[in-house]
Amino acid sequence: MRSSHRILFNTMAMYLKIIVNICVGLFTTRYVLEALGVDDFGIYALVGSVIGLLEFLNSSMVGVTQRFLSYHRKLDNLNSVFSVSVILHLLIGISVVILLEIGGFLFLDTLNIHPDRMAMAHFAFHCVAATTFYSIISTPYQALISANEDMSFIAIISIIEVFIKFGMVLSLFVIPYDRLGTYAVAIMILSILMRTVQRIFCKIRYPKVNFSSKSINKGIMRKMLSFSGWNFFSNIFLIFRKKGMPILVNLFFGTGMNAVFGLASQVTTHISSFSHALSRASAPQIVSGIAEKNLDRSKMLAISSCKFQLFLVSLLTIPLILNIDYVLMIWLRQVPEYLSVFCSLALLGEIIMTFSSSLLSLIEGRGYIRGYKISLGFCSFIPLPIAYIFLKMGYPPYSIYIALLVFPILANISRIYFARRHATLSIPYFLKEISKVFAVVLTAFILTWLAVSQLSTLNSQLSTLILSTSLSSALMLSGFWLALSAKERKFAKGLWGN
Repeated sequence: MRSSHRILFNTMAMYLKIIVNICVGLFTTRYVLEALGVDDFGIYALVGSVIGLLEFLNSSMVGVTQRFLSYHRKLDNLNSVFSVSVILHLLIGISVVILLEIGGFLFLDTLNIHPDRMAMAHFAFHCVAATTFYSIISTPYQALISANEDMSFIAIISIIEVFIKFGMVLSLFVIPYDRLGTYAVAIMILSILMRTVQRIFCKIRYPKVNFSSKSINKGIMRKMLSFSGWNFFSNIFLIFRKKGMPILVNLFFGTGMNAVFGLASQVTTHISSFSHALSRASAPQIVSGIAEKNLDRSKMLAISSCKFQLFLVSLLTIPLILNIDYVLMIWLRQVPEYLSVFCSLALLGEIIMTFSSSLLSLIEGRGYIRGYKISLGFCSFIPLPIAYIFLKMGYPPYSIYIALLVFPILANISRIYFARRHATLSIPYFLKEISKVFAVVLTAFILTWLAVSQLSTLNSQLSTLILSTSLSSALMLSGFWLALSAKERKFAKGLWGN
């Protein structure tokens, strides 16, 4: 399969997964809220923020391992990388669980949780720890699938998982046991089951790639340790921010606002998955190009991926932002206070984040990540003290999301700088290319907003949603082709050629 066709196929597979996940996942969240109630949902959102946090940590570790597997696949040296990654992730898994179990009691006892629900909160936390351990030690298998670009399997297993989760949520309404505890156990079992299926798939699909102590290469281990170490350094700061924000919300406003914060995070996660899908589909090609000493092609793919991500995320978020109250009402029936503002600001942050997200694959492909990871770590942490200052001064809860907008802005600056430093990216060329797409997005948003404002007398929120979606999509699709460079147009035509 040609590389251009493989990127198209993988992107379509990931998009199918995302569409199903969003459609089913949003309904799943609504029924979880109804089954658990606001307070228990807030507790699970607070304790479950560890899941989201560690899922991100796991995803970043998948990216590190995938980078080495994609790079060494061209060098026919996969067994060494895979064996090293198995050992490293086993050690990481044991360390993380020990830290979780030691810190869990201290963490939960400081929170604003009703005493009657504290024991169940601790139980849910133990389930999270078990889920986390198995996810971490399964990371090499997930990375192996991604490095070999078998995105269709990833899509299938994810779709199966989301439907099983939906069925589990529906069963909460009829079970005679504590719903919070039952849900925590069910999520743990499902996660372990899906990771086991991934392992079995790898053993069947890639029989030549196996763990072997004899194939361990100390040179590769040192490089992976260095790479993982700097990656973990930046993630530590991100952990403080992601963990600190729900704690700030809890300390200032209680578990009810934690539920609102958790719902907004659900929306953000679904939207960011669109951007992540294209990034994940193109990352192996970018890294492989660097391994083959074809840096120009890798830079072209990285820039093009940034443009497509900005376009695709904006295509979805523009009608959402313009109709956020109506969409949330359809989703939840009763919309908590501040949720629409939370979601709108979070969606804006996702748009900003996509400006340069694929440059990460370019930087990591080159292997010079120390400076970038140090910079990213501090960029990740800065919003936390800003948010604390806002709340201490008496600003409303949505000021947290205003503080969070600092991170994507600084992250973009950092990525562009280090891509220029280590991959000779032309900053003027990159800004010129990305600004074309941004101009299309901004024009589509303004024109759609003006049209919706003029037709607001229709008093039909459904009509407004359909109009804004159709108009913004038409404007962006018609303008996006003009935003492509000559090489990108040729590449896009090649995707559909023979």
